[in-house]
Amino acid sequence: MKAGFLLLWLTAIWKFLRNKYRFIYFNTKYYNHSLKAEPVSRIYDLHNTHFLGELQDKSNKNYLLALKFKKNIWKLNNLDQNSINDLHKFSWLNYVNANKDLEYSKNIIQGWLDNFSNYNSKIWHPTIIAHRLIFWISNTSSTIRSEDLVFRTKVVHNILKQTLHLSKNISLISNKLDRVLAIFSLILVSTSFEGYKKLLDSSLKKLNELVKELIDKKGLVRSKSIEDQFWLLHHLIAIKESLKISQNLVPETLEDNIEIVGKNFVSLLYANNTIPLFNGSKFYDCSNFLKFIKLKGYKFDNSSKDTNFLFGKVNKLEVCMDTNSPPPDTHARHYQAGCLSFELLYNGTKVITNSGSAKNFSKELSYLAQSTAAHSCLTINDTSSCLFQKNSFIKKYYGDALLQRLKINRKEFVQNSITATLSGGHDGYLKKYSTLFDRTISMNGADNIIQGEDLLTVSENDYAFLNFSIRFHVLPDAKLIKTNGGDVLISIKNQGWKFKSEGQNIKIESSLYFAEHNKIQETSCILIEGTLKQTINKILWSIEKTN
Repeated sequence: MKAGFLLLWLTAIWKFLRNKYRFIYFNTKYYNHSLKAEPVSRIYDLHNTHFLGELQDKSNKNYLLALKFKKNIWKLNNLDQNSINDLHKFSWLNYVNANKDLEYSKNIIQGWLDNFSNYNSKIWHPTIIAHRLIFWISNTSSTIRSEDLVFRTKVVHNILKQTLHLSKNISLISNKLDRVLAIFSLILVSTSFEGYKKLLDSSLKKLNELVKELIDKKGLVRSKSIEDQFWLLHHLIAIKESLKISQNLVPETLEDNIEIVGKNFVSLLYANNTIPLFNGSKFYDCSNFLKFIKLKGYKFDNSSKDTNFLFGKVNKLEVCMDTNSPPPDTHARHYQAGCLSFELLYNGTKVITNSGSAKNFSKELSYLAQSTAAHSCLTINDTSSCLFQKNSFIKKYYGDALLQRLKINRKEFVQNSITATLSGGHDGYLKKYSTLFDRTISMNGADNIIQGEDLLTVSENDYAFLNFSIRFHVLPDAKLIKTNGGDVLISIKNQGWKFKSEGQNIKIESSLYFAEHNKIQETSCILIEGTLKQTINKILWSIEKTN
């Protein structure tokens, strides 16, 4: 057994035993008694929901379900665990009509208090508590400002009880980005009730320490996920806005972090306000959030080139390439082995994509989406450029660990008003197959053509004659047609494109698209297949607009 695997195994066992002990302790009467808080003498009604639009349910189905079953909603046993979690987050509470539905929401929350006032391992999971506190605090007319004084007292008491549990056990949240959200919920509580200044101060201190762990010196999240960059910026701005509304001082470090994180985020946005699908990102339209921060006076310089993503924009063409080395294990929970993969957009329409993350689907699909084959990139011998730890016990209690990493050994970017060149190389196939991979993508905005050169350099003859595959994924609503001449025509939203690679075997292959939050879609990809030759292998390809 390798020393690295043994260390991961021992760490996972330690976390497993620690969780078992805590589960027993949290269910004792002693622990429940320890969560009693002093009654508050004053409630500050200073919060509203104008900055919570990105957190609330995008659909009102949970709200309608709650209205239909009222108190009995908490007795339904035919829902899957994700649906149960969503109900207990109360992120549907914003749909409540203050004039018509307050009695309904009161009965629903009363039903929750009757059943779940004490610790429950699933319902009191720290991230679920964080959401619940945020929406209970922000919907004051349904909770802490209810006209029913007895009900209001029960709600306030339970909010403080959950807050004490969360503040004591915030370290149990393995995802550091979720910890930032939990800190946001603690800040909302501390600024809503008199006498909780210590909680506010300690929460802001934890926030500062946590952001240092989350971002590198350039302000990019260490997970290399642009979705994580968005959510970190969102949470930091939500915290700042909450402090401003409650007339508390905004720390200078928070201002600085918002500036550096925001600058990197906007520099990685496509022109249609969506994010590239790299390293655990799912499709996300940031338009509403951008409108909000603009309204609030936030302005970020979008010219940053320090992110280790290469981003070329010429005329209506946009190409983004991932030239990041993998993150450390502590930030690799949703990492995907897509180094040197790219995405192509024209006039806001995506022509070439990656498959997106399947992190909210099954473990098998999540692992499939982490593979290099799910990206518009190269695989050798059907192997990914990075290899992931598959042991389910280690993954559950330690997280994702990379058994084999790669290193970026070259990165270049040149751009003018008409053309751009993005170029990079990595050694992900060097140790196993003695092969280096280099990719260069040239953009011509005047002729609307993208030309690529994929260079595979084999240093040992034993690894020649292995198979290689280069994939170019498209969206589910794109159509691919192979011509008699061997080219592939791409049709997407009234745009026509031609993919060419002379001298190569080109196929159309079935694929899956995971980027939508609630569904998995069938799609296709263009596939170049070949056999490695000794020393130098140069694969040339192009994508040209035809209309």
